[in-house]
Amino acid sequence: MGICPLCNALESQTYSCQNCQGILQDYGKAVDYIDDYSAYMDQELLSAVDGLTHNNSNECCNHIFYCGVCNVETEVVVKFV
Repeated sequence: MGICPLCNALESQTYSCQNCQGILQDYGKAVDYIDDYSAYMDQELLSAVDGLTHNNSNECCNHIFYCGVCNVETEVVVKFV
């Protein structure tokens, strides 16, 4: 299992909204929003419910990005380094 460059602040990546081309804000991993304590749960367990295939869960991290201009949430799959 690799390391997510966004979760670990190794990269500063900017993404644009597909609707309005505004800059998206990173709201973190999608699995952190499953419930109140999911940020503290075992990562192996969370990879089973992250919405990615088993192989992709070992290579990618699913992040939620938000556009403040048009109020749209978008999920972006980020490759591990």
